Amino acid sequence: MFIQRIFFAIMLTWMSVSMAYQIPISGAGKVINHATWVEQKRPGFLPPMGFKRSADRGDVPVVDYAFQAVPANFNSAQQWSNCSYISAIQNQARCGSCWAFGAVESVSDRFCIHKGEDVLLSFQDLVTCDQSDNGCQGGDAYTAMKFIQKKGIVSNDCLPYTIPTCAPAQQPCLNFVDTPQCVEKCSNASYTYAQDLHFIDGVYSMNPTVNAIQQEIMTNGPVEACFEVYEDFLGYKSGVYQHTTGKDLGGHCVKMIGWGTQNNELYWICNNSWTTYWGNQGVFWIKAGVNECGIESDVVAAKFNELWLDLEGEDVLLSFQDLVTCDQSDNGCQENFGDAYTASSTTMSQLC
Repeated sequence: MFIQRIFFAIMLTWMSVSMAYQIPISGAGKVINHATWVEQKRPGFLPPMGFKRSADRGDVPVVDYAFQAVPANFNSAQQWSNCSYISAIQNQARCGSCWAFGAVESVSDRFCIHKGEDVLLSFQDLVTCDQSDNGCQGGDAYTAMKFIQKKGIVSNDCLPYTIPTCAPAQQPCLNFVDTPQCVEKCSNASYTYAQDLHFIDGVYSMNPTVNAIQQEIMTNGPVEACFEVYEDFLGYKSGVYQHTTGKDLGGHCVKMIGWGTQNNELYWICNNSWTTYWGNQGVFWIKAGVNECGIESDVVAAKFNELWLDLEGEDVLLSFQDLVTCDQSDNGCQENFGDAYTASSTTMSQLC
């Protein structure tokens, strides 16, 4: 019995020491002040990142733009000031869900810009229900938006984010939790899940040039951008970030909302999802034009269709009235009883 008690005491001591190296404590470890960032040395404390490019991604449609002059500075939050969530900084908490946050944030913004609905969609719905990605263990920006296109997600008012967070000073959070179960039911009784679903019409990327990305943002609103995170990024506070030192921690996705210049240096304006405690109130600038950390090579955006067709070079808006009233394979004004495929077939064959 005495030996068992000694063994038990040793095991408790070992477990307590082990836990001390697994739970991040603000201020613990060695702090090194660099010229542009602060390095906090904590053995074994490298935060995992959440962007993991899907093997099932397939070919991503690519949109290109003919070169066009753009302003030296552009911020979507200022351009579409009626859209209250463009400037909002979110908190992905103890979950590798950056891929979902970048998608939900940029899609929400485009709902406001293109549909006039100032809505914040549900991070919880996408993180927990998108089975093509891996929830808190990471996911892909493109497949995230494909899920919204195919299955739809509800609003944050219907299904708010419930994943636990860490103290602000510990952002970005470590020790990711397991992904909660998908629950297709609103926690807010004022909403009905099926009726609150929001869909997009497609997902696309653009050629990885500064001007193409600028035109996309300026024309259609924020995009989701994914890039490689290095240790020096964690300590960012202000100015134009450019990687100089530290280990590669993996891929991370954010919302890109515009660009600017400082001392003739072009940068992207991005909203992170590590709360307003991190960075410059949750925002960071990253050097543009050199594909810094891959920021320009993995940009995706949500598509909202209008009935525009390029008919032998003629930029024309076809008649909604004609299609709605003459397409006998669908049901006209009886909402939710029409089919996009049969509508397209009618359009491509003939209109009455």
